Amino acid sequence: MIAVAFALPQESRDFRRALAAAGGRLGLEEIRVVHLGVGPESAAAQAAHLLAETRPSRLICAGFAGGLDPRLVTGDLVVAENFSAPEFVARCRKQAEGAGGCFFGGLVSRCVPVESVAEKAALARETGALAVDMETAAVAEACRGAGVPLLAVRVISDPASVPLPVPFAEWFDVRSQRPRRWGLVKFIVRHPRRVGPFADFVRGLAPARRALTDFLLRFVGT
Repeated sequence: MIAVAFALPQESRDFRRALAAAGGRLGLEEIRVVHLGVGPESAAAQAAHLLAETRPSRLICAGFAGGLDPRLVTGDLVVAENFSAPEFVARCRKQAEGAGGCFFGGLVSRCVPVESVAEKAALARETGALAVDMETAAVAEACRGAGVPLLAVRVISDPASVPLPVPFAEWFDVRSQRPRRWGLVKFIVRHPRRVGPFADFVRGLAPARRALTDFLLRFVGT
């Protein structure tokens, strides 16, 4: 069994639909989609439970990420060489031959979102990473402890040159692992100039999700 882990159902939506249409299998192995929650604490706990309960043959950690390298645009893919098993990186390189929009390099995880352009630039200088997320480092630690090989792949939702239009804390409560919908509405009402950037951000999520889904279907299907 191959486990494909996302933080939230919004990230896995297209992949789950494709998997359901294929009868729950891609290639020869059963695929299980799991949601680990947002942030390192939830991801570590859920990944440990998953690996103890099911012992997958491999785990793919996927989802959205913020861009740190200015070359990356919304919808570009990052294969995290610093977290992924070398044989999986080699397969991804072969899969990406002749196609654009797939980058190989470092991914860094942080406990809180990196939201501003200045913060992204500073983190890029500090780490040399291509992108930033909140869960992969915790998942990688759990996989190392369980001896389960990992592929970490992320799709860019907000490039290095674009700040998050709505602060993360305004629309998501990490402690309860629930969206703060009224918090989002109230923020937009107080900051009407953010409506346009927020709409652009939301529009970019659908093609980014499709790019990630296409990549996962090709990788898992082989």
